[in-house]
Amino acid sequence: MELQEKSSRLFQSDFWERTTHVHHNTPFFIYIPIMIGVLLYTRLTGDVATAWISSGFVLGMFNWTWFEYVLHRFVFHYEPKSEWGRRFHYLFHGIHHDFPGEKDRLVMPPLAGLMIAVPVFGLHYGLLESWGLPLFAGFLAGYLYYEFVHYSVHHKKKIGWSWTGEQRKNHLNHHFKDAGRRFGVTSPLWDFVFGTYQ
Repeated sequence: MELQEKSSRLFQSDFWERTTHVHHNTPFFIYIPIMIGVLLYTRLTGDVATAWISSGFVLGMFNWTWFEYVLHRFVFHYEPKSEWGRRFHYLFHGIHHDFPGEKDRLVMPPLAGLMIAVPVFGLHYGLLESWGLPLFAGFLAGYLYYEFVHYSVHHKKKIGWSWTGEQRKNHLNHHFKDAGRRFGVTSPLWDFVFGTYQ
């Protein structure tokens, strides 16, 4: 399986072109401080039971797996009809399938990531107020785990954990055998539930 490493320029503007090239550690520098801040705020305000902070965090990580599956299957693999839709789709995911070995276009660009994170935060806080904050922090942790696994799958020869080694096999099957299956990168759970694993 050959991972093509370099795609062409996407934007005429140097500024917008630079926004599509992201170092794989960038999400960690953005979201770890947010995650820690949300958890500290939740703990220090005392509005939420301590037991919920840890259990909500774990549940938020689990919620990420479902969100990842739905986003990957129904948004990133949607086939748009319009030219604008096809271009938008290519920018968000199509380029990754055409050039799966391109290191600096593997993680979600910060602007696009924040366009997802802000509404997700609003949903958690809007529905559950302070009780939603540990869920949101866990969701961010799940996202960061996704970025770690996804980068490792594409750019590490040997990951070291048998779990991520299995995910590497699953994700590369998605890229090179059947792009209509195996949408879960961090977990195959939802592929099993919805029959898209095999």
